[in-house]
Amino acid sequence: MRFVRVDDIKQGMEVARGIYDGSGVLMLRDGYIIDYSHISALKELGYPGIYIHDKISEGIEPEEIIDNVTRTTAIGTIKEMYSGIGDNKKSSIATVQAMSDEITDLVTNVAARIFESDSSVINVPLLCTYDEYTYRHSADVGVLSIALGKALGLTQEQMTDLGKAAFLHDIGKMFIPKTILHKPAKLTENEFGLMKSHSARGYDFVESALKQKGIICRSVLHHHERWDGAGYPFRLKGEQIPLYSRIIAVVDVFDAISSARPYKTAKIATEGYEFVMANSGQHFDPKVVGAFVRSIAPFPVGLTVMLSNGLMGVVIKNHPSFMSRPVVKAYEPENPTSYEIIDLAYDMSALNITIVETS
Repeated sequence: MRFVRVDDIKQGMEVARGIYDGSGVLMLRDGYIIDYSHISALKELGYPGIYIHDKISEGIEPEEIIDNVTRTTAIGTIKEMYSGIGDNKKSSIATVQAMSDEITDLVTNVAARIFESDSSVINVPLLCTYDEYTYRHSADVGVLSIALGKALGLTQEQMTDLGKAAFLHDIGKMFIPKTILHKPAKLTENEFGLMKSHSARGYDFVESALKQKGIICRSVLHHHERWDGAGYPFRLKGEQIPLYSRIIAVVDVFDAISSARPYKTAKIATEGYEFVMANSGQHFDPKVVGAFVRSIAPFPVGLTVMLSNGLMGVVIKNHPSFMSRPVVKAYEPENPTSYEIIDLAYDMSALNITIVETS
């Protein structure tokens, strides 16, 4: 199977992996044949694409860090929390407790799945991305932070605490006016100052309303601190910054660069990779960056890519030591039935070939 972006989906394509809505309800099952109405619905709901079965992708089975139902449920849980406590309205103790319990159950489930997984390569999630950037971003930062915690040798209990902080890292944004959150232009100095207050507001909410552990609250507060002391709100530096905050900081920036926003289009994953690596020892903890580049694949198995030599390719394998140089099944765009296997990391004839675009 391979991933096809929503704009490239054609009538007659066969669904290879079920599509679920934000509540985890199956919308399109494996094996379903796509028609025009499905394409329109997927676009309207904000899905970036689907996995399909076709000749060129035979035998390719992407391994996901968590199943699609769990991920979409995570997005829905975060959206429900934001909606339930948004607009600066006070919620009942029972409502807040229920939300806290949902987050705990969600993160405990995700952390257990990741902790028990045998895979050392983390495929960045592709399916079920919604228009609402904040909810999707919080879910993906949560999942990837937990996975990065595993790569750093955290225990399952530590991964669970890290996951709670990561899923809740932007919860303070529910107290920021939507006109600022979704502004399609550069923020003014005053607006940016208000935006920066979200980490402190999040800390207050997670501590006083959700009653989470101190390390979880502090990790939410400090996720915008930087290794060199250039961050906020307290300009902490180095190991003054909680480890969980240092992990979240890396994943937060990587996902933000790789995602479409109201004021920018999405960039290919290597740009986020390059930014993280370029800022190791400045913005980011070098130890965390080292684990990041060894474990998180910028080009997940099943992703369709354009190569610099004009060929298309489907990623079929990632090397833990060369994550940005995967093995691809390459073919002429006009003739997908004929292909060659190119190892971008180890084929000497392919050393000058790069991935220039994902599609």
